[in-house]
Amino acid sequence: MTPRSPAQMSVVPDGEDQTARLEQFRTAHPDVPVLLLGDYPRAWVAGQKVEHTTLRGLLDDLEEILRSGARNSCTGAAQ
Repeated sequence: MTPRSPAQMSVVPDGEDQTARLEQFRTAHPDVPVLLLGDYPRAWVAGQKVEHTTLRGLLDDLEEILRSGARNSCTGAAQ
């Protein structure tokens, strides 16, 4: 068995593979870079760094941020 680095272990702590979810996110949001290097997965949205201890948590955060941004854009356009 090959030992895993702390970064690899933090990406999938509960054993569920998030690779397919990450690929779907990257396809839907090619303008949001997601990096899995270093201690924690991280991404940048509108110039702001978003970091989480797990890939699942990062993707959850990114989806919420992007949903909020879409709601704010719609609200701003209506005014």
